[in-house]
Amino acid sequence: MSVRRIKVRGGKLGISQCLVFFLVTIFFLVIIIFTNAAASELTGWSETFSQGRLDLAHWQPTFEGDCRDCSVSVVNAIEQDDFQLRLLADTLGTQDDSIKFIGARNTRLIDLSKATRISVELDWNKQINGSYLSAALILSPHKTKQNPLKTSDWLKIEYVGVPPGQNARMIISFMAKGRVRTLYTEGWPDTNRTGRKIALQKITVVLLDRSLFQVWENAQLIYDSKLDKLPFREAYLYLQLSSHSNYSARSVYFDNIRVTGDN
Repeated sequence: MSVRRIKVRGGKLGISQCLVFFLVTIFFLVIIIFTNAAASELTGWSETFSQGRLDLAHWQPTFEGDCRDCSVSVVNAIEQDDFQLRLLADTLGTQDDSIKFIGARNTRLIDLSKATRISVELDWNKQINGSYLSAALILSPHKTKQNPLKTSDWLKIEYVGVPPGQNARMIISFMAKGRVRTLYTEGWPDTNRTGRKIALQKITVVLLDRSLFQVWENAQLIYDSKLDKLPFREAYLYLQLSSHSNYSARSVYFDNIRVTGDN
């Protein structure tokens, strides 16, 4: 019986095959890396403004109304030696019949269809006069370069200055298909017309099953939706200041923003 020898040929053909295999492998690895990065961004990300400037790849400034001076910028907070997002509005001499809105929208959609935790630090900045000033975080599925509260769907957690001094109160409300529902007013106007002093407030929105949600302030549960569900399953995060006319420059700060899956 004769044994037939099989000759394995190498040379240029073998090298070419190896090169093709190598390139294909690299191609699929790159796809996997970018896919995982995109998925990770949708399910979790954080922002500390450590670059010292507003990253326009991830943040879109928003404006509505006339201002003498309005700005969205990242500044160094000397007391904390840390960078923060500052929203500033100077409305002296502006139109009396308009409210001014200044803010920033994060460009990454947040998936709200599963358990999610959104945390934001809001610094009321020791306002000498917080009358008709507000600072809010807003979730909306709609993109706009103006006031997101003009879109048809949103959730708003807002601090509103109480005349005539430094106090503020919290309001939680949402709009679904053009209809506004106010969920929490901190007792205003029936039992609390004076508000309270606020400082550095850590606000956390926890999305539960079936789009139920909770709002926490400085680790204390403020509102539990129980039956009220968010009217949307994904959203952009807006950070916003508003002011009436004829006030000198006032500013609020935002920092340490974190979006994570909730365990």
